[in-house]
Amino acid sequence: MAGGWSQRSLCMAPAETPTAFLRIARRDLSPVMAMVNPSVFDEAVWEFYLQQVTEKALKAWLLVLVSEQPPFSHNLRLLFQMLRDQGAAIDPYIGLSRFTLFAVLRRYDEEPEQVNLDRATWNQICADLLEHVASLLP
Repeated sequence: MAGGWSQRSLCMAPAETPTAFLRIARRDLSPVMAMVNPSVFDEAVWEFYLQQVTEKALKAWLLVLVSEQPPFSHNLRLLFQMLRDQGAAIDPYIGLSRFTLFAVLRRYDEEPEQVNLDRATWNQICADLLEHVASLLP
């Protein structure tokens, strides 16, 4: 698309600034942190929320680096690649890209196979991502 990553969708949340995306990501991180017990919270629900937090954090990071709005996409791999293209140091967080599947496929699976991920570890990586992005804000 000429001049930008993608055309802004009318379905996109009204977050327009890195601070707004980060605020929403922090709000969504709270339930993610509370979902560490697999006997209380289904893995697919936790995975979806973790993906959403990561997506918003990556979009905030992109907005810090480039003034145009990030694409309307749930594809974390795409967002990480866009950050890498801008020279961002994504290596500590790149493992979160695996959660793309949970936003686009697994949440629609009636009985998804349990992966039994270490929720506390992934939650911490995600929280570290948010702190990193926050440190980039003026």
